[in-house]
Amino acid sequence: MAKQEPEKKRSVTIALTETECKLLSCLDEEGSVENVLLTLADHAQQGVYRPGAWERMWIEQAFGDDFEDLLEPGCPYGRPGGEALFQRPRANGRPPAPQLHKLNETEGA
Repeated sequence: MAKQEPEKKRSVTIALTETECKLLSCLDEEGSVENVLLTLADHAQQGVYRPGAWERMWIEQAFGDDFEDLLEPGCPYGRPGGEALFQRPRANGRPPAPQLHKLNETEGA
């Protein structure tokens, strides 16, 4: 089996108020807001790719379940046999938007 290269990381910048930072720091033993945000991001991504996980319910409460239309069976990390357990972003991107049917004057309302 070929050794997989580590995935490239992406930096994301956010701005929080002092109050938000103080509140979030309560969630980490060391008071690290960065640790809290990394943990939240990890659980959020697990909620996206693991349909039966407690994180999925949490994600659906926060964001709704429309994101599920953007997923297909398979492990996003390329592990074999993940089709039955995991979901990944669709290979072909977003599904086509539904076409709305406009009523013309002869069809009525």
